[in-house]
Amino acid sequence: METEIVLDRDALQRRWDELAADPESPDRYELTEFGELVLSPKPTNDHQRVSLAVARSLEAQLGPEAGIEISVFTDRGIRVPDVVWMPGVRWREVKGKSPFPFVPDVCVEVLSPGNSRAEIRMKTGAYLRGGAREVIIVSHSGEVDHFGPEGRREVSVLGIRLALPTDLF
Repeated sequence: METEIVLDRDALQRRWDELAADPESPDRYELTEFGELVLSPKPTNDHQRVSLAVARSLEAQLGPEAGIEISVFTDRGIRVPDVVWMPGVRWREVKGKSPFPFVPDVCVEVLSPGNSRAEIRMKTGAYLRGGAREVIIVSHSGEVDHFGPEGRREVSVLGIRLALPTDLF
C-alpha cells in the first residue's frame, strides 16, 4: 500500500502555478494537501447570484472588502471558498498573490447539490484552523449557519446577519 505524501506550501504553489498557466486546465479546481486535483462543476447562475448577495451583505455590514472565489492555503490544500471577507489592510498584504497565504477572516460556502456534508465539514475546519474568525454556510433553502472554533454558533460573533432575498432560493 502506497502512502500519500502531504506536499509543503512551495510544492503546492508550484502545482497551482502550473495548472494556472496551462490553457488546458479546467476553470474551477482546488488542490488537496497531497496535490491532487479536485474539480468543481461550473456554478449555476443562481449560485453566483447568492454568492454576490452574500458578498454585498458582508461589505454593507463589515465594510470593504469581500471577494468571490478566492484561493487560499489551508492545512487541507488550496481551497476556494465561495465568498470571503477581510479588512482592507489584509487585502493590501496579498495584492498579486494567488493563492492567499492565509485564510481570510470570514469564509462562506454557498451549498451546491454536489456538496457532501463531509466535504463541508472538512472545509469549515480547514478555514477555521487557517485563521478564519467565522465560517458561514448558506443552504439550498437560504438557511444560514455560523461556525467558529468552538463549533456551530447560534449567532455571529462578528454581528453578521445575512438576510438574503427569498427570491434567490
